[in-house]
Amino acid sequence: MIWRLGFEDLPFEAVVAWATSDERTYYSEAGDILCASFDGVEPVIEILSGLPPQAKKCAVCSHNAWGSRITPNGKRAKACSSFGTLGLITPGQTATAFTLRVPSTSLKALAAYEKSLNSRGYAYNNVLTKIDVQHKETHSLLTFRHLRILKDGELDAITKTELESRTKSRFDATEGYIH
Repeated sequence: MIWRLGFEDLPFEAVVAWATSDERTYYSEAGDILCASFDGVEPVIEILSGLPPQAKKCAVCSHNAWGSRITPNGKRAKACSSFGTLGLITPGQTATAFTLRVPSTSLKALAAYEKSLNSRGYAYNNVLTKIDVQHKETHSLLTFRHLRILKDGELDAITKTELESRTKSRFDATEGYIH
């Protein structure tokens, strides 16, 4: 099972197994998804429940234009939300998989963190990362800091432990039928 994290669950320490940064979602006033894209290029028809996409491509969609939404602070924004998603695995005895949505306001911080790691010769899945939230007056920002480099084979052990915990039964095996 993969758990979803929210800002209330932070700070959080985990290995970033994978990351996306080009997802988009357009919501109705009631909060229903009207259109979505996993790559920021074109809508995903399968999740729209029979609704037509807002446009054939995200680049030409009117909801993807600056000023298509006005924030509560009176600032121009896009009605179609950009965000990323992190796939996280916690180290330890019982490794667990999580996802965390990265809001558009934190995508630059995520890119800077990745660039910092790459300049040292590391990728997300080579380090233990501390993810925290910094609350601003109008919004919240995620912060990323590497805590330590993983030892050889540590990621494989974490991944193996997480996979085993998902497939292992909570019930002892028995022989034959028991009432």
